[in-house]
Amino acid sequence: MQYDDKVLEYLLGMRFSNAVKMKLTNEKKLFNRDEYLLHVSENKIVVHLGFVDHLPIIDRKIEQKSWLHQRLIDRSKLCFGIDINKKGIEYIQNRYSIPHLHTIDITKDQLPEEIVKEKIDYLLIPDVIEHIGNPVIFLQAIRKKFSNVDTIILTTPNAFRLNNFIFAFKNIECINSDHRFWFTPYTLSKIAVDAGFDIEKLEFCEHDVLSRRQIVKKMFLSKYFTFRDTLLIELKSSHD
Repeated sequence: MQYDDKVLEYLLGMRFSNAVKMKLTNEKKLFNRDEYLLHVSENKIVVHLGFVDHLPIIDRKIEQKSWLHQRLIDRSKLCFGIDINKKGIEYIQNRYSIPHLHTIDITKDQLPEEIVKEKIDYLLIPDVIEHIGNPVIFLQAIRKKFSNVDTIILTTPNAFRLNNFIFAFKNIECINSDHRFWFTPYTLSKIAVDAGFDIEKLEFCEHDVLSRRQIVKKMFLSKYFTFRDTLLIELKSSHD
């Protein structure tokens, strides 16, 4: 999905409305988040921000070969990992001896020389932004420090995801207890523009691969893409 000039004017604050309506589109067929990230990372130099995952399940994911960071290492030319979770990084380094991992708070710390000196093809930020207390400041810090990055790919849970409506009909909220925000296509784009990025594209995708038993759900989401569970946005730094 790409925005027309009128919607861009709202995103840039040049227009105002308390009820903007925009037609949502989706260029891609139903696809899986991880497979897309692996595809674009093939033989590329990438930085994976927020790579640690939840510490109690890392061993199981590595054993099952489903831990995203290891899969990125296997597919990319070179993969750096950045996370604020010092305990998690120390555990991974001590147990698995994985190289190029760095404990960094993007809003405060400088990037290590081994990252700064590289021309980075992709900065991947999968399902991190919803955990951040001030996402605009976070993205501004990324824009400032990653001037050597060509494209940023960011994913986050979709506020319009099907399960949210199913739970709402039961008067239930189901959410990760560490999340601060739900994002829609517009609000995700708004914080990106506020931080100084241009939006290359935005897509709706699924976080996991749907099984054969989920054929009905797959058919539904293929037609009604706005109910897919994940938003994926590609950004470049604005030169205005």
